[in-house]
Amino acid sequence: MSRLADFTSRVTPIINKAAAQHATPFYLTDEGRLSEAASILESAFPEPWVRSYSLKADPLPPVVKLLAQRGWGANCVSIGEIAAAREAGIPNSRITLEGIGKGEGEFDAAIHAASSGDPLRWVAIESFDEARALADAVAARGAVDGAAIRILVRLNPAIEPGTHSGLAVGRGSSKFGTDPTELLAAARIIAEAGAPLQLIGIHLHAGSQLRNLQEWQTAVERSLAAYAELVHGGLITDEVHRTSGTLCVGGGEPISLEPGNERLPTAADFCGAADAAWSGAPGVTPPIRAIEPGRALVAEATLLISRVLHVRERHETVLAPLALPGEAASACARQVILDAGMSELIRPALYGARHPLRAVAPRTASTILAALHGPICESTDALGAHHVPTDTARGDLFLIEGAGAYADAMWSSYNGRPRPARLMVGSAGVKVVRERSAEKF
Repeated sequence: MSRLADFTSRVTPIINKAAAQHATPFYLTDEGRLSEAASILESAFPEPWVRSYSLKADPLPPVVKLLAQRGWGANCVSIGEIAAAREAGIPNSRITLEGIGKGEGEFDAAIHAASSGDPLRWVAIESFDEARALADAVAARGAVDGAAIRILVRLNPAIEPGTHSGLAVGRGSSKFGTDPTELLAAARIIAEAGAPLQLIGIHLHAGSQLRNLQEWQTAVERSLAAYAELVHGGLITDEVHRTSGTLCVGGGEPISLEPGNERLPTAADFCGAADAAWSGAPGVTPPIRAIEPGRALVAEATLLISRVLHVRERHETVLAPLALPGEAASACARQVILDAGMSELIRPALYGARHPLRAVAPRTASTILAALHGPICESTDALGAHHVPTDTARGDLFLIEGAGAYADAMWSSYNGRPRPARLMVGSAGVKVVRERSAEKF
């Protein structure tokens, strides 16, 4: 039995009780599973690695708080995520700000924090234009007093990361990060602006669900080379290099929700590749190493609980990647419509991401291959081919695994959908951390 299957078997009684008290669909997060994932990453990237959780995967404050209590910082891409981190009790000194969509509000937040003597851990800049805009914002606000605004410049490593094209942010053609020439230009803008801006290093994110360790190591090597060039060029001063020099390697560690023949690299493998890049770097290297996973921390900790709306006998051929694992196409004899779909879990429609799905309390062991769909008025609201009990009927409970990352965080009200309740299972039992949004008629 897989780890996820064991987990779902253990929480089946909890699901049945919760479903009797809460309308479906709803999310159910297990604190034990969250802590287990955190322990794996903490062991793989031990101190002195700086570890931050990327809130974009799931910014729910109780989730962030649980990780914060284990010493994790918060990696944020907006004012809203900074607010969620603070609500969870994370101080500015452990909050980092990045993202290609930073505007005046995010600049103001970083400037105000530094001016008040309580700066963010760092701000990662995506482009020459953004570096110039931040320098102009600092000058316009007269923000020369207070603490330094520590800056990383994001490098686009121009690799082929071996992941879905929608997740390959480290590819040279993506919108993210700078090439070496633009990086130097952005770094000069920061260095020439002077206080309170302080260039401390390089930011990297190669992509999510990475498969190719060698490409990832190459990305780290290129980032280390860029860092050394900044130090040798005097854009990072010797004192800053010794005390604050930083390379943040981002996240991207893959998870596998279904068993298969492919061996995915582990978090420890990623750390080993980073260590190899550091030890083989010919120039100066930053003393501070940082990582900021998201999906790898939270994906497997949450289930999406749903009910069957209706079943019909209709043949449908489901194509990969939503076919059964290892199949180019799966011939289904039946369709099952659930009350959870792309509003609650957009990844299948967005990326063709396949999530395991199963009946909570099957009445029979016999199964039939069916095409599972959500309730949204879009043909792309499909969950793929799955084996379901032959007597599946309206009202039966199903669970969708791996719904802890980019599910609730990307929820949509399209078709007038209410936001589902959010429940958490811990040592004290089940608690409701967010009620289902009200529906008006």
